[in-house]
Amino acid sequence: MWKVFLGCGACLAMTAAAGFGLAFADEVEVPVDKLPKVVSEAVTKKFPKAELVKATKDEEDDEIEYEVTVKENGKSIDITLDSEGDIEGLEKELDLKDLPKAVVDAIEKRYSKATIESVEAVYEVDDGEEELEFYEVQLKTSSGDEIEVQVKSDGTIIDSISEDWTSDFSADKDSLVSTGKNPFFILEPGYQMVFEDDDEKVVKTVTDETKVVDGIECRVVEERETKNGKLVEFSRNYFAISKRTGSVYYFGEDVDDYKNDKVVGHHGSWLAGKDGAQFGLMMPGLPLMNGRFYQEVAPKVAEDRAEIIGLGVSIKTPAGQFKNCVKMEETTPLEPNVKEYKVYAPGVGCVQDGDLKLVKYGKVELPKH
Repeated sequence: MWKVFLGCGACLAMTAAAGFGLAFADEVEVPVDKLPKVVSEAVTKKFPKAELVKATKDEEDDEIEYEVTVKENGKSIDITLDSEGDIEGLEKELDLKDLPKAVVDAIEKRYSKATIESVEAVYEVDDGEEELEFYEVQLKTSSGDEIEVQVKSDGTIIDSISEDWTSDFSADKDSLVSTGKNPFFILEPGYQMVFEDDDEKVVKTVTDETKVVDGIECRVVEERETKNGKLVEFSRNYFAISKRTGSVYYFGEDVDDYKNDKVVGHHGSWLAGKDGAQFGLMMPGLPLMNGRFYQEVAPKVAEDRAEIIGLGVSIKTPAGQFKNCVKMEETTPLEPNVKEYKVYAPGVGCVQDGDLKLVKYGKVELPKH
């Protein structure tokens, strides 16, 4: 496990605002018998045997859009129309058996421990012609989280949104690089932080090495944990940062556990792209209060997740007094009763990890290879 986490943030809120382009329209419910005639006739013409169930109206910038839900053969269909009665989009409820094999295979590969709750096919309609955009699949993970996954018919996963803890960050993948920093995470070679608590010491160093993980060039960050001067764990952690958002992502770690100066295990090792694992969020470009997200997404191996519980926090450590910090609570479904608290300072990174406190930080000279 990455002992001194630098992650914090609110990916779900940030993504909703910046990534999905949400429109803040005035949506009101409309009785189906009060729909404009041109709208109800268009729906009836398209689905003559369907029952009108409910309708809403969105109005934004003088543009009016209706969404009408009908039931046909026991399945729901959501129909989006403009004020002239032209159908613009459809969402059709499906059975699991109706999903293409490529879609099922992609979901089982990415979410091997999840179960499918419901399925919809989403169509764009232009001049009466329906074009399948993607399948929208509702999943429930082994930890009880609900995820909405959008998958093209060829199995390409477009997006994934968790209703509880955000766990899929693939939308940012094409912008990732191995060097950079945001206010709470420094990913530049030579940056080092030292933490201490009684007989325990952790030294974390951003190296000048990179490693390709899941097709992305990642920065290697080494961490050495000692107790009473004896090495107990050495890990190489892999991170990348988005040029677009400044968010920092965690791609896994290689861990060596030590006892009496000998390697005795590799507990917690995982890599994105292997055995169903995918990269997690360690630090968003814009931390927001109550943001909840997974830092590690390696089923049954590493499933750490974080929630922002404080902004503008002040803290004093042996390394100095820090203000405007972010405080996080970290949990994992693998250990439901365990909670850890961490604090991160702007321009520095993590300054407190549980009982460990920052004693020294800054640039160091890296060994020559």
